[in-house]
Amino acid sequence: MDVGSSLLLLGSSAVAVWFIFVRRATGGPREFLHRKTGTADPAAGYGLKTASFPPVSGFPLKILTTVLNSVFGTNFLIPHSIYKNSNGDLLRKIVIPEDPTMYPIMPFDGPSMPLGSKSTTDLTDLIRPRSKSKSPDEFRYWEVADFFQAYTSETTTPTEVAERAIQAIQDSERMQPPLRAIIQYDVDEIRKMAAASTERYRKNAPLSPLDGVPVCVKEELAVVPYYHRGGTDCLGCDAPATEDATVVTKLREAGAVILGVANMHELGMGVTGCNPNKLHGTARNPYNPQHFTGGSSSGSASAVGAGICPIAFGTDAGGSVRIPSALCGVVGLKGTFGRVSDFGGKLPDHPCECASLLHVGPIASSVRDAAITFALTAGPDPKYPYSLNQPIIDLENLDNTNLSGIRVGVDWRYLRHSSNCIVAACEKAIEHLENCGADVVDVQIPELEEARLAHVCIVTLEMAAGLAETFSHHYDKLTLPTRGLLAMRDVFPAYDYIQAMKQRTRTMNFLKEIFDKVDVIITPGTGTLAPRINLAELTYGSTPSVSDSALMRYMFLGNLAGIPGVTLPVGYSTDNLPMSLQVYAGWWREGVMLRVANAVERGIKRAKPQVHFSLLG
Repeated sequence: MDVGSSLLLLGSSAVAVWFIFVRRATGGPREFLHRKTGTADPAAGYGLKTASFPPVSGFPLKILTTVLNSVFGTNFLIPHSIYKNSNGDLLRKIVIPEDPTMYPIMPFDGPSMPLGSKSTTDLTDLIRPRSKSKSPDEFRYWEVADFFQAYTSETTTPTEVAERAIQAIQDSERMQPPLRAIIQYDVDEIRKMAAASTERYRKNAPLSPLDGVPVCVKEELAVVPYYHRGGTDCLGCDAPATEDATVVTKLREAGAVILGVANMHELGMGVTGCNPNKLHGTARNPYNPQHFTGGSSSGSASAVGAGICPIAFGTDAGGSVRIPSALCGVVGLKGTFGRVSDFGGKLPDHPCECASLLHVGPIASSVRDAAITFALTAGPDPKYPYSLNQPIIDLENLDNTNLSGIRVGVDWRYLRHSSNCIVAACEKAIEHLENCGADVVDVQIPELEEARLAHVCIVTLEMAAGLAETFSHHYDKLTLPTRGLLAMRDVFPAYDYIQAMKQRTRTMNFLKEIFDKVDVIITPGTGTLAPRINLAELTYGSTPSVSDSALMRYMFLGNLAGIPGVTLPVGYSTDNLPMSLQVYAGWWREGVMLRVANAVERGIKRAKPQVHFSLLG
């Protein structure tokens, strides 16, 4: 080797040694953004980003998932390309002075609900049937009040309705394509519950307005005697559940007829409802079966939208109750964090996947039905510590559409960050609220992009921690999109998680200030219509895309801050796909939120879905 080559080799080695062993790789960005305690940064502006990733499905998704979980993927592709290009490192660049908030629990004034108490909410006005439609051709969903009147007047019985529901489930599975809404049911179990309810009505002793009303429950919640699989083909398949989730126990105590277990996006890790698993398949949207339902509580929303039942239950850590409700043209309610117990929501022998974000809530045919079901299933549960301290539920004046004195907040920048048709429908609904006497107040929600990223970080890490063993031992049995999303867990260090919790504190404080000035905040339900199904997605699934980002755009605030939210239909596209509006309220103020939502609903004409079953004839 000549002198020149030796010097070159020596120099290269010195540079390599310096780069690997000497050059500092710790620290952070050269310049940090500094926030002041409790004060929004005006320079940040609106700032909410939209994901720019194209959807990947079919065989390319299989290749991408393999690469993401490789050394190259976890050490280079994800952190240096996907993560940074999606603005994921923003929170690392900010000095946040607030302390972290681990759970979004807000103190309240007034008496607490006693532990073990039954609902004392007066539901009398909510079980009076509405006046009949002006036009005989106008479509309407059957509500709890209709079932209750039919049973008490002996027009029909819970047994007769249950038989129609069984037939509806079976007919929905014979469709092409199958609806795949309810994926586990037992005819004998259904008939047994219906017969008991029929006997109670014969004795004039119904347990509640839900007595004899058909309901279904997302597979994420334990329901005896069904398998508690969480949308997978590999978990909870050995033996059926032996203990009901608390919300299921309360439904049984109310006399509801539980039809079975509803479909869902695998492990709740998606917002389309696409589930390629053989035991599940993808639930279809009753307004157009060639479109997705939304997720992750896909089957619950599909069943209610198709009229198989007027009530269903789902879970919501990032819009999983509200998104499918919005896309399927029904009502989705997420109460304040801790209002409804999540006991029984964990998969067998697993920790909770999203402990600080998860809410359990009803999907219903109407705002009234959501309110009734919420009142009967919320409350303290010793098996779920975050539910123990909560105020009494107040649904007084829910049916009063005179909204004089109600202040409706609108962040117009946020509201108009949606499809044009949805914006127009929401603006029309806000005009209707003004005609009902409400005062519309301009508000600006600070640091929406920071809040979005905080939610992404928390949901990813809490999911990853809860599913660590599953991801390790059942990797090959999980769907490709789930494998890809769980690969993201190695991108987020503990530092990011703490930063996200600090941002949660800021976001909660900002919202508290806004709710001192307004009673509710109005947003669209979603930023786009129900996406059309690509056939390749039914076999392989798909990566999150621009459409997914738009579906989640108005959801993260509710989960990050723990405030209640409800989505409801406010119109239909030219293709008869539902468009929705969301009402948020301050912590524990579900009553005023539902009253405003009910007023909106009263001004909307519902359209009939392509797939619909009538349980009352």
